Amino acid sequence: MESEGGESPSRAPVAEVFNSIRERAIAENSMVVLLQGLQGEVTTVDLRNESTARGRVVNVDAFMNVRLEDVLYRDTRGKLTKLQDLFITGRNVRYVHIPDHVDIMKTMQSQLAKIHRVRNFASLGGGRKEYAKKTK
Repeated sequence: MESEGGESPSRAPVAEVFNSIRERAIAENSMVVLLQGLQGEVTTVDLRNESTARGRVVNVDAFMNVRLEDVLYRDTRGKLTKLQDLFITGRNVRYVHIPDHVDIMKTMQSQLAKIHRVRNFASLGGGRKEYAKKTK
């Protein structure tokens, strides 16, 4: 399932935003941090219905919902379809292929560092000042 017409230009990964404390906790305590580290990488996602999608990872949330762009989708009958964008719910993901050049430990450590930076942001004087606790 190689892309037709050569490689598309490399795009910078989208900045990861953790929407809730619950989502950060789930991501921090599961292997989903590895998938979140694949942003900007081209990978293949095998789905539960025996179909596959190969594309560039745009976003992965803590519930393993995956958004891909420039997708080559192969359905259960083997028919190939080229899609601009594809959203896959986490419950439909069977397997995500990790590219060979990705250092798994380094990727997980960098993603965990991002989570910890977000968690410690308020304690370092960051955040919205109008909601800061007033000390007397």
